[in-house]
Amino acid sequence: MKKLLKTSSIFLLGLFLILGACKKEDADTQSAEDAARGSYIMADAFALTTDGNNGGKALKSRFAACSFIYTPLDNGFELTFDNCTDDYGITRNGTIRVTAAAGAFDTEGAGSITIEFINYSTEGYGISGTITATYKTGALGFYFEIAARNLRLDYPDNTYAIYNNASLQYVFSAANTFELEVIGSSDGVNRSGEHFTTKTENMKIDFLSSDGCPYPTEGTMTIEIDGEKPVILDFSSGTCGEITVSQKGHKDGTITIF
Repeated sequence: MKKLLKTSSIFLLGLFLILGACKKEDADTQSAEDAARGSYIMADAFALTTDGNNGGKALKSRFAACSFIYTPLDNGFELTFDNCTDDYGITRNGTIRVTAAAGAFDTEGAGSITIEFINYSTEGYGISGTITATYKTGALGFYFEIAARNLRLDYPDNTYAIYNNASLQYVFSAANTFELEVIGSSDGVNRSGEHFTTKTENMKIDFLSSDGCPYPTEGTMTIEIDGEKPVILDFSSGTCGEITVSQKGHKDGTITIF
């Protein structure tokens, strides 16, 4: 009997160890947050910039509950926010400075737009660096190619992520001129000090729809980190601002951008 109990105990212990070893860890949601926020920062700044043209008239309904300062410049304008919350519940502080070549906002012209962040933050996340958007035409129709260098996101806990380079194409859908389709790639360093690259496909954002969402609602992003399985972000969760994160051999997780 003692021998049987001893054998059973060894068997159960072995089974426990096997089950413990096979238990899936969570997907790398921290790296997913870092990569997703970089793309969202660029998309959000670009939307503010295009809506800020012509005196910021298109922004006034979005920021009906608060005031922002519009300052015209010789070659552009500045948008300054002071704890200003838009209709989507997103709070901004600081200044976005926009400088543009002649005709850059005209779909019949061509030119580049530079967006600079000055003491700027969204929901308490500090954003610094510059973004350049260039109007182009081609097989995709008309689109803006967005480039970022040394874009930095500072988290409230004093950690930060850096986006060394990003090259994204923001394509206006012929079916809905308020919808942006985003494709492209980027690379950077996440909060853990690891280098990452991303590939974005078929990401769609509908900023101005009255019942829309300011976050991506379709598409995927693939994140590659040395020594790790690829991290896949799926933006079509059905819940505004929520992203499903999957990684082979790991349990799926979810994140929100802001």
